[in-house]
Amino acid sequence: MADPLTLAITGMTCASCVSRVERALKAVPGVQDASVNLATERAEVRMTRAVVPEALLEAVDAAGFTAKPIAARAALQDPSVKRRAEADVLRRDAIRAALLALPVIVLGMGAHLVPSFHHWLMATLGLGLNAAIQGGLTLLVMLGPGARVYRMGFTTLRHFAPDMNALITVGTLAAFGFSVLVALAPQLVPDAAANLYFEAAATILTLVLMGRSLEARAKGRASDAISKLIGLTPKTARVRTDLGVIEQPLAEIRPGAMIELRPGERVPVDGIVREGASLIDAAMLTGEPLPVAKHPGDKIIGGTINQTGALLLEAVAVGADTVLAQIVRSVEAAQGGKLPIQALADRISGWFVPAILAIAALTFAGTLASVSGSAQRW
Repeated sequence: MADPLTLAITGMTCASCVSRVERALKAVPGVQDASVNLATERAEVRMTRAVVPEALLEAVDAAGFTAKPIAARAALQDPSVKRRAEADVLRRDAIRAALLALPVIVLGMGAHLVPSFHHWLMATLGLGLNAAIQGGLTLLVMLGPGARVYRMGFTTLRHFAPDMNALITVGTLAAFGFSVLVALAPQLVPDAAANLYFEAAATILTLVLMGRSLEARAKGRASDAISKLIGLTPKTARVRTDLGVIEQPLAEIRPGAMIELRPGERVPVDGIVREGASLIDAAMLTGEPLPVAKHPGDKIIGGTINQTGALLLEAVAVGADTVLAQIVRSVEAAQGGKLPIQALADRISGWFVPAILAIAALTFAGTLASVSGSAQRW
């Protein structure tokens, strides 16, 4: 059996997305198991050596998502940067949607709650202008902040794998389309059903975007532990060469490099002391309450703090091979773990949305047949 492969998945927004990606991966011949985590946006795939990664990527793409492999020894990357950017974009979209939806809600629901406000609207705006304002603002919500929901919704519908985005897409488009019909051709709609539902579409999209904004913030907080661990490693180190001591980015340092370490600096790599003596504070990683004396021949873990003396360190493990990198991967694996109840919820969500859409279609067909039968009797 080949080593487990980790894939970064983009485009997932709900539990049914997780279920669909897992089914797509498990359907690839040779895949023994696949576990997808929404919070970390990663998939862990156990497979035989006969499976090529390209087949997994194609399966995920066919399901409507994007995947790329993550090397087991890839350089450490701070996930909080991406999370913060995602949260900022979603927060801006949610605010824009709320500002556009608020007048629609006031015009649409205020008339129902306050009869005098309804009379004032009819006297000042009239039904036509009122409907035009509500429809225009709702359309701005749908084409602007809400466009991300529709992109995912149409993608899942095109792949015959509807999720929550598809449910929202169908519901809001139905509300908007029916409202446009009532506004432009009210004679085609029975008087008892001639109501505008622009505010429903605008409100649903706004609430969804607010929820996803909060979810993005929660994901960012969940990655804070990893960010703090990654922050323990300095970005550069002073390497002793034949041309003297030069400052090098940590990514360019290789095992065997001789690194000079001054008092108060963090150790950039796992290494062995070759010259000097000092006290090393490893409390952040090992929990040791007191600094430990280090002499030539002793090992030092990257991310610890050199306290008192100058040291010459020979790099033994760098980048993703350090103890700190292994701790980060362990934390990521713990965050990506899934409880049995989560797996059950993913399976249920995979059937929930199709079931809701089927019930809605049957309800629509039954109502249409009932209305047609009543019209024929008359």
